[in-house]
Amino acid sequence: MHLEGTFESPVRPETVWQFLLNPNQIAPCFPDLQSLDVLSSESFRAKVKVGISVVKGTMDIEFVMTEKLPMLSAKLIGRGRGIGSTIELQTGFTLAASGTGTKVGWVADVTVGGVMAGLGTKLLESTSENMVTRVLDNLKKKLEAEATQP
Repeated sequence: MHLEGTFESPVRPETVWQFLLNPNQIAPCFPDLQSLDVLSSESFRAKVKVGISVVKGTMDIEFVMTEKLPMLSAKLIGRGRGIGSTIELQTGFTLAASGTGTKVGWVADVTVGGVMAGLGTKLLESTSENMVTRVLDNLKKKLEAEATQP
């Protein structure tokens, strides 16, 4: 499944860049984050509570930041398993100065296997879109809070 879009942030590209590359900043944007284990400056492990229809539980997902072009773009790849399912996330972002803020472009490709994959495409798509929307809303709120910091 492929999702993409853009949004405007009131903070400078340098601040957005640092925020997006910091596991302690970006991981709490995931809905229902249960735990975070930072493995290095470029990788972390997250335990996330998930639920689609009757399939509910936690997934352990390992993330690695790749293809970093400072102040321009990067990818975050996640692979996880749990509740009889697997998930692979490939997300990327691009940054461009926009007035005094930043235009953030994002893309997310999600592949689900196992029990969750058997729930049907429409249900998986709507759940994935909802989760991405929640992550982006959390991200925007945190970046807006950064803009109000002295």
